[in-house]
Amino acid sequence: MTHNHTQTSISPTVLAHRPGRAVVIVDVRKPAARRASGAAIAGAVWRHPVEVDHWADEFKGRTVAVYCVHGHEVSQTVRSFLTGKGIETMILEGGFEAWQQAGLPVEALDDADA
Repeated sequence: MTHNHTQTSISPTVLAHRPGRAVVIVDVRKPAARRASGAAIAGAVWRHPVEVDHWADEFKGRTVAVYCVHGHEVSQTVRSFLTGKGIETMILEGGFEAWQQAGLPVEALDDADA
């Protein structure tokens, strides 16, 4: 885990085994990347990253872990916006690819989810 005043990132293994799953996992992959993968982290909710200003407030008072494909630009942009709104937000280190490589639970997307 990386620390800088507040926790800014979390490893896939630590997130997966966090007691009580007190963190909301938010998939912020762009629609094309999400569809191409055909899967998502089990239990995650998807929100369009470009529309973060429309959905951010639903996570006020909660701790959020965001992920994109690799944990870079999309996650960092969304994290910056959410933390600017006072929402405790972490980036999943390595994104969805690192989660899959760690063999952690994913669920297939059906057509309605993609």
